[in-house]
Amino acid sequence: MRTRSFWASVSVLAVLLSACGSMPKPEVPMPPVWQAPVADANEGTEPLGALWWQRFGSPELNTLIIQAVQNNRDLRIAYARVLQAEASVRGANAALLPSVSGSAGASRRGPDESTSYSAGLQASYQVDLFGEARSNASSAEQRLESSLYDRETVTITLISNVITAYLQVLSARERMQLTSDRLNNAEAILKLLETQRRIGTLSELELAQQRAALANQRAALPALRLAERQALSTLAVLLGRAPEGFDIQARSLSNLSLPVVASGIPSTLLVRRPDLRRAESDLAGANFDVSAARAARLPGIQLTASGGTASAALAGLFSTGTFAYTLGGSIAQTIFAGGRLAAQEDSARARYQEVAAGYERAVIDAFSDVENALTSVATSNEQHGFAQEASAQADLAYRLAELRYRAGIVDFQTVLNAQNQAFSSQEALVQNRLSRFTAVIGLTLALGGGWDGTLPTDT
Repeated sequence: MRTRSFWASVSVLAVLLSACGSMPKPEVPMPPVWQAPVADANEGTEPLGALWWQRFGSPELNTLIIQAVQNNRDLRIAYARVLQAEASVRGANAALLPSVSGSAGASRRGPDESTSYSAGLQASYQVDLFGEARSNASSAEQRLESSLYDRETVTITLISNVITAYLQVLSARERMQLTSDRLNNAEAILKLLETQRRIGTLSELELAQQRAALANQRAALPALRLAERQALSTLAVLLGRAPEGFDIQARSLSNLSLPVVASGIPSTLLVRRPDLRRAESDLAGANFDVSAARAARLPGIQLTASGGTASAALAGLFSTGTFAYTLGGSIAQTIFAGGRLAAQEDSARARYQEVAAGYERAVIDAFSDVENALTSVATSNEQHGFAQEASAQADLAYRLAELRYRAGIVDFQTVLNAQNQAFSSQEALVQNRLSRFTAVIGLTLALGGGWDGTLPTDT
C-alpha cells in the first residue's frame, strides 16, 4: 500500500509540475487593417509568390538569383547551423532511450596460472517521470525549427539584396548615359559659343559659364563609375564570386517591369514572415527549458540491469549455468546544492521573459515595417508622376531656350539656367525610378518575401 501511495503522489506531483512549468504566451494586439495606402484595391494585383522576382521581367536577374542561392556563403552558414540543430535533436532524444554497455575480459591468477574468461552486459534507464528529458528533447526540436526559419529568412534577405544591387548597377549606368548625352549637347553649345566668341558677338563671360557647366557634368562621371563598380562588387560577393572580371549585361532600369504587391491583411503577417515564426519557435523552446529546469529539482529514478557469464574455458563461456544477472532500481534527490538548481530554474524563467519580450518587439517591428514600406511605395509612386512632368517640362524649356538663343531672342544665361534645370530634372527622374523599385523590394521583404510558410525537409 505504501508503494502504491508513493507512486500516486509522484504522479500528482508530475501533473502539478507540468502545470507550473508552462509559461504564458504573450499576446500582441494586431491592427485590423493597414493605415498606410495599400495596392490591393487595384485590379489585377496578385499575392506574392515564391518566385516573385520574376515579375521584374529580367531573365538575367532570374539567373543571378539562382546562382546566389547556390553559392552564397551566408546561406551555407545557415545550412550548417541547421545540421548542428539536427544533431542536437538526435542527442536530446537519445536521453529518452536506455543505455546499454558491454564488457569482456580474461585474467590469469594463482601459482597454477589458471585462466578465467568473462562477458557481460549492463543496461540503465533514467525514468523520465517528471519530463526533464522530454522537455530537453522538445526544446532541441524547437531550436531545429528555429534554425530552419532562420535559413528561410537568410534566403529571402539574400534575394532582396541581389535584386537591390542589380538595380543599383542599372541606375548608375542609366545616370552615366544621361550624363554622357548631356555632355554631348553641352559640348555642341560650347562650340557654338566659341564660334561666336571668335567673330566677336559673345563675351568671355558666357564662354566661361558654359565651360564651368561642362566641367561640372564631367565631374559627375567618376562618382557614377565608382557607384557602378561598388554595386557590381556587392552583387558578385552575394553570388559567391570574386568581383574581378564580374559584369552584367543590362544597362537601364527602363527595361524592367515594376511589380505591384498586394499587402494582404495584418493578421496573416505572423505566418508569412519566417523571422516571426523563428521568434515563436524560440519562445516555445524557452518554455520547454523552464519545464526541464523545474523537473531537474525533483527526484530521479534510475533502473539498472546487468548480466554476465564467467567460465574457466573460453569454449564454455556461454554454456548453461554460467549466466548470472541482477536487477535494481534507485531514487535520488539532491538535498543540498547551494541553490544551484533553483538558480538554474530562475535563469530559465528570466530567459523566457527575455525571449517573450523579444517576440513582442519582433511582431510590433514587423507591423511597423509593413506600414513604412506601404507608405514608401505610395509616396514614390506619387513622386514619380511629378518627376516625369518636371523632366518633360524642363527638357521642353531647354530646347526652346536653345532655339531662341540661336535666333537671338534670349541671352545665354537663360539657356544656361534651362540646361541646368533639365539635367537636374532628368537626374531626379532616374533616382525616383530606383526609389520605386527599392520601395517595392522593401514591401516584399516586410511581407515575408513570398514565403509560403512551409519548411523544406531536406538539408
